[in-house]
Amino acid sequence: MSAVTPTLKTVNALAQVLAGRDAPVAWRSAATRQAAYGAAAASWVLLAAAAIAVVATGTRGPYGAGVLSWLAGTLIVGAALLLTPRFPLMAWRIGWLAVMIAPLIPGQNRVDTGYYTVLTIGFVVAGLRYGPPRLWWLAILSLIPVWVWTGPDLTYPVRLTIALAVLTAALYGIRAWRRDRQRLAVQTQQTRHQRERNAVLEERARIARELHDVVAHHMSMIAVQAETAPYRLAAKPGASGLPEPVTAEFAALSQAAREALTDMRRLLGVLRTPDNSKKRDSAPDAPAAAELTPQPHLDDLPELIATARRAGALVTLEMPDNSDKLPPSVGLTAYRIVQESLSNATRHAPGARISVTVEQAPPDVRITVHNEPPATSQPPANGTGQPGHGLSGMRERVALLGGQLQAGPEPDGGFAVRADLPMDEAGEK
Repeated sequence: MSAVTPTLKTVNALAQVLAGRDAPVAWRSAATRQAAYGAAAASWVLLAAAAIAVVATGTRGPYGAGVLSWLAGTLIVGAALLLTPRFPLMAWRIGWLAVMIAPLIPGQNRVDTGYYTVLTIGFVVAGLRYGPPRLWWLAILSLIPVWVWTGPDLTYPVRLTIALAVLTAALYGIRAWRRDRQRLAVQTQQTRHQRERNAVLEERARIARELHDVVAHHMSMIAVQAETAPYRLAAKPGASGLPEPVTAEFAALSQAAREALTDMRRLLGVLRTPDNSKKRDSAPDAPAAAELTPQPHLDDLPELIATARRAGALVTLEMPDNSDKLPPSVGLTAYRIVQESLSNATRHAPGARISVTVEQAPPDVRITVHNEPPATSQPPANGTGQPGHGLSGMRERVALLGGQLQAGPEPDGGFAVRADLPMDEAGEK
């Protein structure tokens, strides 16, 4: 069974390269997106200008009747560069088909620089975005036209093979470096949050000590003095007993002091509890039971969806039957993504229909939560319609697994959260 799984992943990666869809891009900012499309447009303009210059000067390229078809083909295939920021796999496929088919057309070059430029740029962008094992298949397939069409002399294909191997290794290293930096940033942020939380807990413990040692002590003394005052004053020589209103006043003071002590003990218990949510159950063993409760998994989604439906949400769920085979960390992350997305959808789009889809496409599992526009004119709970801090937590969870998450408005006015998680805990290798 262990030998079948890597083989299945390898075959699936090949299918993704040849016919898989390009995943949506999680742009860091609008400026980054504009820069990427600007670079793609500039690349196409330079390629088109070079091809036109070749035709005008007659220095290179096909001659005679084939020169115009070569120019048209270069401009059309070169337009694939405009797709690279959003659809790098599609751009690579267009370049790959061009270098494979062009030599079969009479009057065309066997090795065309323009076509190989499109192929290489698509290879670089797709390799950086997807990484192994798709990176390995992109490199292997890119070498096929090199060895098929470069002629009997092995010097040229050998040089190109070495260059492509170096480029592939560089792409793998850059992607690994970026992934490690991302994980380090997430871990650094979590460490900072933990330090801040520890500082808060230490301050709460200090306040609890001060309340216990100072305020509680004085309140205890007040209660004791109020209770014993009637007896002490009545026992003095010449005292004939205290009036009833005075005795009642002392009793009221004693009762108030003891109620204040009870409230203070409750407050001290809250201050000394790291997580207040664990104290909501009045049972003595509630905290331990909460800590020992198993973490939810992806196969717990039907129960989560049923709870949302009982609360009035219109939710549909599509997921495979073998989701329980995912590693615990992957299943927990997927569950939390759906949980937070449902919470955001019901809060920001009340009455809207929500669809939850789970797809297993090795080596990834894909989670999509999409809600339609709000069904009522009721304003969102926070008055802004913008997602809160939950998305940051989802991105941190996904980054720790080496996955990708995109979240944003949809063309229909709704909102969608899409996450790709590696199906193994180690993430991509």
